[in-house]
Amino acid sequence: MKKTLAVSLLLVLAFATVAFGHAGETHSYMGTVTTLHDDGSFMLKKTDGTTMHVLVTKTTTYLRADDKAATPADLKEGMRVVAKISKDGKTALSVKMAAQK
Repeated sequence: MKKTLAVSLLLVLAFATVAFGHAGETHSYMGTVTTLHDDGSFMLKKTDGTTMHVLVTKTTTYLRADDKAATPADLKEGMRVVAKISKDGKTALSVKMAAQK
């Protein structure tokens, strides 16, 4: 009985560690800009098909595919981007735009 309880507790701890293992880290998301909002934020359709609302701030940086500086005005609907998202899980630290065909 004690072995079963010990194993159960270890499994719960292991799952909890995995579930919260990425909390507080930055992540990058690749996808296509589907909608631009007046406040500069945009909707991103990720490569897995889900969408997310990406918020921006005055400190969000914009880059072209060649790593040269870009501006928020360069961002267009249908453009492929990589958004590096801050620890809050919704605000972009940087937005890198793919080269246009």
